[in-house]
Amino acid sequence: MMRVFIPSDIYFSIPDRELFILTRPFKIATGWGNDFSVLSRWDLANANFLYEDDPAKASVMLLPYSINLYYSSGNKNRLKVYDELCKRYSLLGYAFISGDRGIEYSSLRNIVFFRMGGFQRQLNSNNRGFPVFLSDQLFSIYGKEQPEIREKKDLPIIGFCGHASSSELKRLKELLKLTWINLQRAIKNPMRRDWEPFFPSVWYRAFLLKQLQGSALVKTNFILRDRYRAGATTKEDMQATTLEYYHNIKESDYVLCVRGGGNFSVRLYETLMMGRIPVFINTDCLLPFFDAINWREHVVWINWEDREHIPKLIYEFHSKLSSSDFRNLQLSNRNLWKDRLSVKGVFFMLKDELSRVGKV
Repeated sequence: MMRVFIPSDIYFSIPDRELFILTRPFKIATGWGNDFSVLSRWDLANANFLYEDDPAKASVMLLPYSINLYYSSGNKNRLKVYDELCKRYSLLGYAFISGDRGIEYSSLRNIVFFRMGGFQRQLNSNNRGFPVFLSDQLFSIYGKEQPEIREKKDLPIIGFCGHASSSELKRLKELLKLTWINLQRAIKNPMRRDWEPFFPSVWYRAFLLKQLQGSALVKTNFILRDRYRAGATTKEDMQATTLEYYHNIKESDYVLCVRGGGNFSVRLYETLMMGRIPVFINTDCLLPFFDAINWREHVVWINWEDREHIPKLIYEFHSKLSSSDFRNLQLSNRNLWKDRLSVKGVFFMLKDELSRVGKV
């Protein structure tokens, strides 16, 4: 049994969706507790995870609000109190940093900071990658628990549906935006190390896609948009672009997954969810549970410095797979998402951490 303590000494009136997602299964009308109808919605009702209001009886502490909010609200000193509480009761503490950007916050000895954005070489080991949580589109759109398995062909089909542009004006706008972000950080602390590298993501996506389109080693299945979600604003347009997006993944063998405004890829998790193989462009990313998941077994791993060889690297990866390997990898990726990168899966990953240190 994993018993979870959530501090309630500070209250912010924010939407539930802005709470640390791992605390939401324990959110009830009166605060924090165990409502099995709520736990069931997160598939946790029978999974031996319960809220505990006494930290002495718990094994894990989850901070409900983002580290950003504790800082911006003038409550950062409470973080030291929570850190001491973890030490006193031998709790494993977990918190989250919201937002796309790789801002570094002061470390706590006993509380891990989960985050999606950030750069591995800039941050200490107290910062760890966290998945982007998604509703199960394979089930909600296609009514399937497992993906339709694609058979291996001689040439891999690479998919991509999204915002990509070779416009130099857009590139300049992104560079100016990053310059402004770094200037603001320099004014606050010129000695900091959490600078945002100049990475015009929309322009670089277009560059990578051109590399693939110009190669005889791969086949491409691209839908290029000049705006995010093709500029959809109505509910009908949003639904149409969502269907087009997931159909593109479904009808591809591999999907190009490269960072956007933040140094992480939502598409990586969407591709795994759909049972396809990500072409993961590593830009010094923080991937979730890197010590427990062998990511290179699930993706075509391409470091940023090797980007000009992307068609060759995908072709070599594809060629080494047998037909059965190719089929099994699709199932394995779907199961990775369900078993380790969903909310329920992350709870089990944390439970495994507790087991390794003898707390479960």
